[in-house]
Amino acid sequence: MKRSSPLLKQTAHKTILALCLLSMAQLFSQEKEIIHRGEQWLQYNNTVLFNKHWSVFGNTGVRWRDGFESFSVFFGRVGGRYVLTDHVRIATGFTYAELYGDGERKQAEFRPYEEILVVPTAGKKFGLSHRFRFEQRFFNPVVDGKMLSENSFAVRFRYALSTKIPIANLSKENPDFKLSLGISDEVMVNAGKNVVYNVFDKNRFVVTSTVQFSKWMSVALAWNNQFFNTVNAGQYVHTNALWLQLSHTINLSKKNVEELEQEYHDPIPPNSANTLE
Repeated sequence: MKRSSPLLKQTAHKTILALCLLSMAQLFSQEKEIIHRGEQWLQYNNTVLFNKHWSVFGNTGVRWRDGFESFSVFFGRVGGRYVLTDHVRIATGFTYAELYGDGERKQAEFRPYEEILVVPTAGKKFGLSHRFRFEQRFFNPVVDGKMLSENSFAVRFRYALSTKIPIANLSKENPDFKLSLGISDEVMVNAGKNVVYNVFDKNRFVVTSTVQFSKWMSVALAWNNQFFNTVNAGQYVHTNALWLQLSHTINLSKKNVEELEQEYHDPIPPNSANTLE
């Protein structure tokens, strides 16, 4: 229980190498047109703990472009998580997302997914976490406000590497009132018959400062540097987004706080199993 599986480590290393090679191959194989823009993201995350192993989570978020002038995304997610060992967690969930343009809803996405999260030993001041996610994506166009029944399908593979670094305790009276820094990088790759020019989907680098007010409530402000592909050959979008998140945990178990330490603490803010879109 205290040691990470050698097979999981080997899988992590092979996945990182494969995703990097695929990403670099497409990036350097064609001329690039890069569109730059700023974005603003707001998100609420909630986790409900039932016992030592089981929890459910949900989150919702909205996004704008260009200083809140253009509304671009709404999404909501629900899912469940199981703590398999001290170092391994598995989760599954469902995401619904809406994409907007020119003030109108343009597309709806239905996205079930599965993932494995490998975390460092609880209590370590520095450790690396690995997240592997497999998504099945169904896209429905929206015309004149009505969602069409015809859809397109693609799958997406995601790998995130991240760490959380304690910075400071903010109160002598309340040891749970503290500041931490999160750093993560995630690579996403598409697959499917409709995927032609955008096999490489995106790379997302995130730096997050998190203020934890108690064991059950925190606020995070992140800088999200994101580079992603479009359906047009050689066209990419580079965004810098400010990402504000409120996270809340509800404890419905009969365990005390010490026994639940590993369950409510997630070492990948904001790229965690129950926060990332």
